[in-house]
Amino acid sequence: EVRWMMSGFGRARGATGRPMTIRNLMGQLDGTGNPDPSDPGFDRAVFVPDATGPHAWMNGGSYAVVRRIRMLLDAWERLPAARQERVIGRRKSDGAPLSGGTEQTPVNLAALGPDGSLAIAGDAHVRVAAPASNGGATMLRRSFSYHDGLRPDGAPDAGLLFVAWQADPTAGFIQVQRKLDGADGLTRFLRHESSAIFAVPGGARPGGYVGQALLEA
Repeated sequence: EVRWMMSGFGRARGATGRPMTIRNLMGQLDGTGNPDPSDPGFDRAVFVPDATGPHAWMNGGSYAVVRRIRMLLDAWERLPAARQERVIGRRKSDGAPLSGGTEQTPVNLAALGPDGSLAIAGDAHVRVAAPASNGGATMLRRSFSYHDGLRPDGAPDAGLLFVAWQADPTAGFIQVQRKLDGADGLTRFLRHESSAIFAVPGGARPGGYVGQALLEA
């Protein structure tokens, strides 16, 4: 039985000649800096390691944090592009960090601008959310945009269906969100309207089914 459903959209795989990071409704590239599946630490960050005991049913599974985040697009679009880039910490045109390089260049949080100030502002989203600012906390983001028409006040009812996968929410999303709550300059342009954490068991073995270890315990 379907208990809850929400429609979202993004670029379909294969829609472009080469893999590209999607843009969210703020016009920013969204998903840069995701952990690479080829990285040795990817499985450790995303999938629950095998263990014995009452929680063994989650072995090989992952925890999905799902949030409906409405974007205050009218207020955002009134900002000059340079101000938007300062809030995010990346160039809007190509997603490159304001510390220099291309989209995939690692963010240099110590880089200084021509005037001697931090190239990436202290409250820039990429600084506050960076693994280096959160004890190495990492999660795999797989988000979608949504647009549900207009609100009674005429503002767009639109934003991001945020989805992040991790082996341990307390060491991933929750740790990062606590930092974002008090320091992220992007927060003033967002409204978090709903949130949930889902425990997603690992894949089924031949002849079995998803969640078998829990339901037959």
